[in-house]
Amino acid sequence: MKKVESPNGKLEFRFCVEVNEGYNRTTRSVYKNESDEYYLVESEEYHIGSAYDYVDVYYVLEKSEAEYFEKLASDRERRKKEEELERERIAREDQERMLTSGGDRYFYKKKKSDTVWWLKESGGDHKFSFDKETVYDLMRDYPDNLTSEQKEIFDKENPFWAKRLQKKE
Repeated sequence: MKKVESPNGKLEFRFCVEVNEGYNRTTRSVYKNESDEYYLVESEEYHIGSAYDYVDVYYVLEKSEAEYFEKLASDRERRKKEEELERERIAREDQERMLTSGGDRYFYKKKKSDTVWWLKESGGDHKFSFDKETVYDLMRDYPDNLTSEQKEIFDKENPFWAKRLQKKE
């Protein structure tokens, strides 16, 4: 990349490469002019007392460098979309969990088909019940205070905990 004083002609924004938020904000974007020349523009936004000042630095890019930056930007956008989809999935699961609680203030099920009810706010402890009356503490009561039928149901619906607690024994 070669630094230049100012670009030739009017620039058209292509894509943003990077934004760094903070006290001073830095943005790196790729622009293109009418002659198909690509420029990387680094914009610095400085706090000066209660005002701002802006400084732009221009670099001429080869087409291959512009394509490289475009790939970086598209990868970042893809990751951002994947993260957004993951947040939506978690929100749907949370909504599903609320639906499976049957409007109960204290208990919820992880899946509608589950038999095990989990206590909503148990202060960091993992507490569960089969009938919403007798509450078990996962770390203290499993498996000794469960009947063999309850243990079988719990292990089937919660394989992660079954496997993890089996290793502890």
